[in-house]
Amino acid sequence: MTTRPPTDPSPDWQGRTTSVDATQVLARVIARHVRAGDLIALEGQLGAGKTQWVRGLAAGLGANPGAVSSPTFVMVQEYDLAPLPATAGGGSPRVLVHIDAYRLRTLEDLESTGWDPSTLEPGGELRRQAVVVVEWADRLGELLGKDYLALEFSHTQEDDARDVRLWAVGDWRSRLPKVLSDLQASASEPHEPSHACPICGQPAAPIDRNAHFPFCSPRCRMADLNRWLTGHYKISRPVEAADLEDDDSSR
Repeated sequence: MTTRPPTDPSPDWQGRTTSVDATQVLARVIARHVRAGDLIALEGQLGAGKTQWVRGLAAGLGANPGAVSSPTFVMVQEYDLAPLPATAGGGSPRVLVHIDAYRLRTLEDLESTGWDPSTLEPGGELRRQAVVVVEWADRLGELLGKDYLALEFSHTQEDDARDVRLWAVGDWRSRLPKVLSDLQASASEPHEPSHACPICGQPAAPIDRNAHFPFCSPRCRMADLNRWLTGHYKISRPVEAADLEDDDSSR
C-alpha cells in the first residue's frame, strides 16, 4: 500500500535536507499552513527523519519539540499546542496527534489509537481541532481518505542528508502554491541548531560528545525512565514477542 496518489505519481515538490536541523526547518515551513482537522502522512525507512520532521512541526505549532518522541511500543502521543493565529480558510489546531503505525497489524490496533475508520472523514473525532501526523502512513492505505499532505523521506549517501518528496491531496491542493513559495524562500534562510532534550527542552549535545543523547544530562535520562515506570507513557496494546524481533528505536 502507498499513501501517494495513484493517478499522479510525480511529486509536487522534491528536495534534499542536509541535516537534522534542515529537516526540522522544512516542517516549520509546513506548520505555517496547517489547519485544524489536517492529516499529514509520512513515509520512509527506519531512521529516515520522520520523527525529526514531527519535532520541527511541533516547534512550528507552538509545542515543545523536545517532548516529541517515537517510543518503541507507543502508537499515539498527543501534544497541546500554543494558541496561534488562525490559518486563512481554517482554524488553528489545539492539539498535535502523533501516530506511529509501524506496529499496526489489525484494524483493532488502529482503532486503539482513537482513529475511527467508519466515518466519512477518516479519523473521525480524532482530527477535531487537531492536526494528525501518521508515521508509516502507507500501512493505513485507503483509510487515509482523499485529503492529506504526504511526505516521503529517503536516505542518501551522506549521513545526515535526506531526500524528501511531497504530494498535496484534496484541500491541500489549494494551499500548494503558497507552500511551494515558502519552501523556496526558506532554502536560503539561516537556521539555528535544534537538538532539544525530550525532557527539559534544553539543547542536547550530539551523541559523539554526549553519552546521554538524546537527553542533555543523566538527570533527564533518569526522569525519562521514571516516566515509563510510573505509567506516564502508555502502551496501546500488550507487547508481543514479534515486537522485539525488529526493534529499532532510531526511527
